[in-house]
Amino acid sequence: MKSILAIASVLALCLVPGRVDAKRDRTVNGDVIKAARFLQTARLEDARALLTDLEKRAADSVEVTWLRAELAFQTGDYAGAVKLLEKLPGDAVDGLVGGTRKLAASTLSVTEAFAETRSPKGHFLIRYAPGPDATIAELAGEVLDAAWETVGEDLGLRPTDPIRVELLGAPSDLAKLSPLTESDIETTGTIALSKYNKLMVVSPRATIFGYPWMDTLAHEYTHLVVSRVAHDTVPVWLQEGLARFEQTRWRRPPEIVLSATEQALLASALKKGRLITFDEMHPSMAKLPSQEAAALAYAEVYTLVAWMHKKVGYKGIQSALLAQRDGKSARRAVGEALGMTWGAVEAEWRTHLKSTERGERTSPARAGKPIKFAKGGVDSENIGLEQVNVRARKLARLGGMMRARGMLDAAAIEYEKALSAGGPDPFVAGKLARTLVELGKHDRAIELATPLAAADDRDAVAAVTLGMARSAKQEWPQAILAYEQALRVSPFDPTTRCGLAEAYSQISDRRATRERNACDELKR
Repeated sequence: MKSILAIASVLALCLVPGRVDAKRDRTVNGDVIKAARFLQTARLEDARALLTDLEKRAADSVEVTWLRAELAFQTGDYAGAVKLLEKLPGDAVDGLVGGTRKLAASTLSVTEAFAETRSPKGHFLIRYAPGPDATIAELAGEVLDAAWETVGEDLGLRPTDPIRVELLGAPSDLAKLSPLTESDIETTGTIALSKYNKLMVVSPRATIFGYPWMDTLAHEYTHLVVSRVAHDTVPVWLQEGLARFEQTRWRRPPEIVLSATEQALLASALKKGRLITFDEMHPSMAKLPSQEAAALAYAEVYTLVAWMHKKVGYKGIQSALLAQRDGKSARRAVGEALGMTWGAVEAEWRTHLKSTERGERTSPARAGKPIKFAKGGVDSENIGLEQVNVRARKLARLGGMMRARGMLDAAAIEYEKALSAGGPDPFVAGKLARTLVELGKHDRAIELATPLAAADDRDAVAAVTLGMARSAKQEWPQAILAYEQALRVSPFDPTTRCGLAEAYSQISDRRATRERNACDELKR
């Protein structure tokens, strides 16, 4: 899709005197451009009202037909958008007709068989492919309803229209529904987008280890709210900083929690003078060269927004968004909200960044556990082994081979050797903890898994292992906390869903029925 200025320029050229029907007055031309701007700046109700009037004055106009199709597309009527444009040449309106038709057709091909359900409070319409994704549709709705409340309070807008959410089965589907390529998606681990007045999220079932899909839903919803508040004028760096800061607001108060990985990436970049610049983040984080670069960029903008929030609160953040809506640049708007020049903002923020360092690090900074997309092939106990210290890798590989053959005692011995040889390692400790649970050695498993789950809330293996061990000891509240952590990352693991069903039932929690249904579905 083209930028606002590009579309306005295209329409202006298409509508110059002499190229327009003589019956059309200049106000029609101006209103066509205005409607296009409304559509491209997340002002759909304004666009709808203006289009209703335009249809009375210039119903047969190619430009008005394209605008009607674009509105249909952005409100979820993909078939209607295709039908409106099917008889028009693709190069009409300088190619905008062909672009919208192609995108609507590809979106329709991916989503036409989708089922749909409303979120519990009705604020979201969740669409998904029938099958396993049905087991997360209700969960998605619950998360987003909570985000609707908290993000709305924080940023000053709670949409009244139901927001569409499309759960996609593979990265290739996201590529078909957006400007991203599969290469963009896999290079940076981009897993979701907020665009075209909807949220598009790749299902965790498309990944090997899962990913923080619940927080990702809230992250993308924040993008949508920011776009609506500021009429889509906020640049990528501030958009991503706000979304990163708000993505956990559905489940906890506003705070900055930098992971050890993020701290290491920031410390390394500061030491080398290689921070990702705000301009390099344009036009999308998905265009950065690696998952590590993307992780660094997210950490940078996260700290900026958290620092801003600490100084001026949500009132200051809202004022910066409204200033951008009214025409000020992001740098000027942020500076004015803080009562500083932009140069002073950058200088003070960089000083703040240095305070996030936590001592010297002897190991190189990495992007943490990357998102790995499932591409078929044989499952293996040793997927992810490449992250293990080279001195322990051979022993850990042998442990994985023993596990795969059901030789759990032997596997535990090899994993213990690997820990001794290579020192603390999350992969090895996680595998050992899971093996020990299966051997009934729950206390030692808890000892190993507890610090892993605490250090990395994306570690579903450690979390589900902890849940299993706590359940075996009938420590139901602790088991639930662990299983829920795993659920936020890897919701298609039957062990997690079945374990939660049991734990919820033990404390008479009504969610037990939902989890039992998911358990049964995933075990089929």
